[in-house]
Amino acid sequence: MPKIFLKHIIGNNFELDIKLMKISKNNRKNFKEQGFTLVELVVVIAGLAALGAFTVPAVLNSIKINKIEEAKALMNSYAADCLGKYRLATDPIKFVNDAIPEDLDNDKLLTLGYQIDGDKSKCSHTAIKPTDKDDNFLYAFDFRISSEGKVLKTASPSDNPSSLNSCKGWAGKNCGLSEAQKAEFARLEALAKAKATCMSNYQTWLGKNSSGEFKTWNNEKETCTKQVFAFEGTPVASKEAIDEALKAKYGRACQDWREAKKNNKNYVSPSGRPETKNPECGGVQYWFHTGIVSTSQADWTDRDNKIKEQACVANRSDLLSRRKSGKHTYGPTPGPDPCGKTVWLCNGQEYATDADYKTTSCGAPPPPPPPPKPKPKPPKQIPDRSRPGKVIQCGGSKPGICNNPFMKWRLPQCQCWNNL
Repeated sequence: MPKIFLKHIIGNNFELDIKLMKISKNNRKNFKEQGFTLVELVVVIAGLAALGAFTVPAVLNSIKINKIEEAKALMNSYAADCLGKYRLATDPIKFVNDAIPEDLDNDKLLTLGYQIDGDKSKCSHTAIKPTDKDDNFLYAFDFRISSEGKVLKTASPSDNPSSLNSCKGWAGKNCGLSEAQKAEFARLEALAKAKATCMSNYQTWLGKNSSGEFKTWNNEKETCTKQVFAFEGTPVASKEAIDEALKAKYGRACQDWREAKKNNKNYVSPSGRPETKNPECGGVQYWFHTGIVSTSQADWTDRDNKIKEQACVANRSDLLSRRKSGKHTYGPTPGPDPCGKTVWLCNGQEYATDADYKTTSCGAPPPPPPPPKPKPKPPKQIPDRSRPGKVIQCGGSKPGICNNPFMKWRLPQCQCWNNL
């Protein structure tokens, strides 16, 4: 029974296979004879075009993203190199001003569609930008390393939203800075440099075992204006602490010397140069000005400018009150305003220019002098009273002797001038 059933199945399947083969052969023959219709070709081409429209831009964007990521990797290596240099630097100011990433290579960046942005190639600010300014996918980005060793990354995203995530991956919230943010970053960068310079100068001053007054960084005002004091390289609290240290080490000799100069109200340190008494004053430098003693040249200069300003203001008031006229320069000079200011004065008024002065009664040109009266001329000849029938030939200039009232009537040569 099973054998008969199996034979039946095999026989049926064999017949089915023969039939399918015949159908397939007929279909191939029909297909070969008929081919593709024009509509079928158009549909296929349209499908391929639509597929390409989606896939080609995506492939191009993917290539550009890879270039950006490679450029970011290079920039990270530059930043790491700069941080390594910073850790070895003994002078943060010199580092900020001079350090350059060792492997910075513009030719390599060019292969990625980037280039160094102008002169921004130092560790203090390294920036790159796309070589093609019309590229709407690649974007500019940079990093800064402050004098305190802090890294700041910023970027400007392109117009293509597909690059935004890459931009944020580099700069985070600093991707797409406003002008106000850029200005603030520039301000903070300048502030960090100023602070580092200030602190470096202070440490250098202390390192020289200096004594006296100096300026260091004021965190509240963000300026190098904090007043500090030191004695032989050791910070102290005040001027009085310096005096106490001097007394303890050298006695009263320095104090007596200072008091003698201070009590001379007319004494001024020549040309603003510091003075000291060694060894009694321990190298502390002093500046004297009309009864005031300072331990910093800045205080002496402020005092000097104030005295000069007072003198110049008094000079100006005096000239105006006396109603002086003409061109004047307020003195003494040099000095702060109005010292050295040149003006024109007229009847208690001040004029800034010569042109303005010439419009006043003081500056107007004087009227021209009247024309000179013609000098009298003697007649060509007159009768000679001393010699009847004779004449005297007149001419030339009047002889001086003819001015004598007794002689002018006696001398013949004076007769030409007697009636004039």
